[in-house]
Amino acid sequence: MDASEVIDSYVHDVARRLPPGKRNDVALELRALLADELGARADAEGRPADADMAVAMLRGFGRPAEAAVRYYRPFTIIEPSDTWGFLVATIAGGSVISLLASPGPGDTYNERAQQATVAFLGWLGVLVIAFAVKNLILRRRPDAFAWVPRPVRVRDRASRVGGVGLALLWAALLVLYLAPGRVVGALSSGRIAARTLAYTDSFTGPLRMPWLVGVLVLAIGLHLLVAAQGRWRPATRWARIALTALIGSQLGWHARYGSIFSDPDVDRHLIPVIAAMSGLILAVCGIELYREYNRIRPAQAPAPVSTPAPTNGPAM
Repeated sequence: MDASEVIDSYVHDVARRLPPGKRNDVALELRALLADELGARADAEGRPADADMAVAMLRGFGRPAEAAVRYYRPFTIIEPSDTWGFLVATIAGGSVISLLASPGPGDTYNERAQQATVAFLGWLGVLVIAFAVKNLILRRRPDAFAWVPRPVRVRDRASRVGGVGLALLWAALLVLYLAPGRVVGALSSGRIAARTLAYTDSFTGPLRMPWLVGVLVLAIGLHLLVAAQGRWRPATRWARIALTALIGSQLGWHARYGSIFSDPDVDRHLIPVIAAMSGLILAVCGIELYREYNRIRPAQAPAPVSTPAPTNGPAM
C-alpha cells in the first residue's frame, strides 16, 4: 500500500462509523485534511511520503472510532458522567436484594440464591433501560434535567437533642434485647407471658448473645459523647459507621444461625423481623458510608501576604 491508500483506508474506517447523511461530506473533508498534513510532514522531513509515514501520522491522529466521535457524538446508553451513579445504584440494589434473600419457611439457601441472582440481573436490566431513557431524553432536550441549587448541609454539627435521642433508641433496643419477655409482658399488661419470649440456652451462650450487648453499650456511649461535644469528628464518624455495621451484622447473624427463642412459633415469626431490622440498619450504615466518602472539605484559601508599603527616604 502507498501513502494514499493508507489514508483512504483510515478515512473509510472513520466514515463507516458515522450516520449515512454525514459520511460522504466527512470523508471528503477528512481526506483533504490528512493529505495536507501528510504533505507538510513530508516537506518537514525532506523525503517523499510513504506508507510508513502515513501510518505513523494516522496513529498519532487517533483510532478511527475516536476520530469519528469528533464529527458525530453517538448515542450512549450510560454516559461517562453517569458511571458513578450507575455503580452506586447497582451496589445499593444488589445489597437490598441480598438482604431480602434470607431463606423463609420451606426455602433452601440454593433456592433463595437463585431467586436473588435472577432479581439482581433484572435490577441491572432496569438500570440500563432507565439510564438509556434518561440519556435519550437529554439528547433531544439538553435542558430536560436542569441543575437546581440547594443548600449545603454542614454535617459536622451534631444536634444534642438528636444525639440523646439516638442514645435512648439504642438503649431501648438493648433493654428489649436483654429482657424481651419482661418488656413485652409489661407493654401488653400481662396478656403476653414473659416465658413466651424466653431465649434458648444456645443463644444465651458466650458465643452469641453477649457480643451485641457490648456493641450496643459502645453505640450508646458514642452518641452521648457526640451530644456532649456538639459536633462530629472524623474519629467519631468512623466509629459510628463501624458500630452501625456491627449491630446490623450481629442481628443478621442471629437471624441466620440457629434458633433464638425456645418457642418454635415465636422463632418462626420473629426471625424475619430480626432479619428486616438487620437489613434496615445495614442500609443506614451504607448511607452513612456513602456520605462520608462523598464528604467535601474545601481547602482554606491562603491568607494574602501583605507587602509593606515603600517608605520614602529622608528629605534632603
